[in-house]
Amino acid sequence: MKERDFERLVGGLEIDVEPNPAHRDRLRQQMLATFETVGRSVGPSLAPTPQKASLTVFPPVAKVAVAAAIVVAAIFGAQAMVRRGWGPPTLNQVRQATERMAWMHAVVTEHRDGTVRTEQHWNDFSSRKAYILASDRSVIVSEFGSGRRELLYSPQIKAVVISELPGKGLFGADSAYTLVDAFAVFAAQNDVTVAQWTDRYEGQKVLMYELDKSDPGSTVAGRRVGRLTMRLMADPETRRLVGAHVEQLSGSGAVLSRQEWAMSYPQSGPTSIYDLGVPESARVIHRTSQTIGTPSQEPRPIPTPEDLGRSRLMPLEIALPKPQFVGTPKDMQTPNLERPRGGPRPPFLVPVGTTNLALGKPVSSSDPEPLIGTLDMITDGDKEATDGSVVELGPGVQHVTIDLQERCEIYAIVVWHYHLRPHVYLGMVVQVSNDPLFAGRARTVFNNDVDNTTGQGKGTDLYYTETNEGKLIDTQGVQARYIRLYSNGHAAGDVNHYIEVEVYGRAVP
Repeated sequence: MKERDFERLVGGLEIDVEPNPAHRDRLRQQMLATFETVGRSVGPSLAPTPQKASLTVFPPVAKVAVAAAIVVAAIFGAQAMVRRGWGPPTLNQVRQATERMAWMHAVVTEHRDGTVRTEQHWNDFSSRKAYILASDRSVIVSEFGSGRRELLYSPQIKAVVISELPGKGLFGADSAYTLVDAFAVFAAQNDVTVAQWTDRYEGQKVLMYELDKSDPGSTVAGRRVGRLTMRLMADPETRRLVGAHVEQLSGSGAVLSRQEWAMSYPQSGPTSIYDLGVPESARVIHRTSQTIGTPSQEPRPIPTPEDLGRSRLMPLEIALPKPQFVGTPKDMQTPNLERPRGGPRPPFLVPVGTTNLALGKPVSSSDPEPLIGTLDMITDGDKEATDGSVVELGPGVQHVTIDLQERCEIYAIVVWHYHLRPHVYLGMVVQVSNDPLFAGRARTVFNNDVDNTTGQGKGTDLYYTETNEGKLIDTQGVQARYIRLYSNGHAAGDVNHYIEVEVYGRAVP
């Protein structure tokens, strides 16, 4: 049989001889050998002549033998493909194929609480950088190389904040595409079977990978997720990601959040944060001392798909009360006093989704009957330095305790004692715990009690002068339910005051 006869025959068959050329060659040789054997077995009179080679010259028995040979060869080829890894790609192979590209561009559309938010992501695989442009025109650039830093532009403060990239991030943030890691990690940690089949997406054939988990243990906007569905779509030929779908439902079946990802692979992308619309006139703020994330001694929960953005940072927005005095206050001859900053507090970075957890939460105290005001005023949201806003406790060492009513990740605590005048409060100690009695494992996050008058140990933090900005304490994502604040009067008197305490963080899933 001639080579052209083989090509004509195979051209009329619906056999997938891809993706490996070696498989095609081996199949061709097997088929040619079979045809030759069949030709000899049916005799010279039935063999095709060189001048008129055609399938019509084969009698029915020959056609059956040829068809059987094709089926056997195809089965043998399919088995060889499976044994040699030529079958449907694994998730790891999908990620590897994706990362081999120079760039990936993803359009992410999220539906939540009746609103739609769209982001654009660019991943530069060679330089290990990720660029994100949000719908509010904020920009995030994460550099996963040796520098490991993150740049965030906020249109609200019109500044670019540069910070250290927090750890490795969740799911290994230095991976090219964290959604694949999230998918694989979640499936492995929760022992969820990944379903796989062929489907159509946006008019093209795709390989679909899906996991479905009831009660995944996560929350969306404070509502518990009853069911989670994640799907990844890959091109069967290139093995690259082309889409993703993440949906979280409540126990009643209502959609709490839905994300749709559409990926493409351009030849180039942005080269700096300014290519995404950041004005070159924006001021640059370096903040490399702040760390974000749970301390190493605190166990992290198993990550869920809602955690995909947990390592992304944003400036903390704190509504400040009116200032009550102008200029730099006089040094009141208090030792160990922090020098006045002489300007507004620089932006403090917290993960996206951080809120004031203390608002409206119950407050208890070592002085259950304050001299002025009531304890609930400490978390009522009123931070103004007026007579109707301040709570005055008795003299000496006193403390107040705030119950967040659930275990939370806490990134910052902001305290306003009394900023009508530039007071300096003494013996200030701030602790967090999961025990309402603070017995055993209580953690101190601030302590300027240099004389140990509160009995909580000597502190090394500085005294400071009260202003309308309050005192911001970096708590580095510690997990706790209860907040306790001690004080021992102030430099001009022995009573203790509180106007407001805010606790910024998020509930632990």
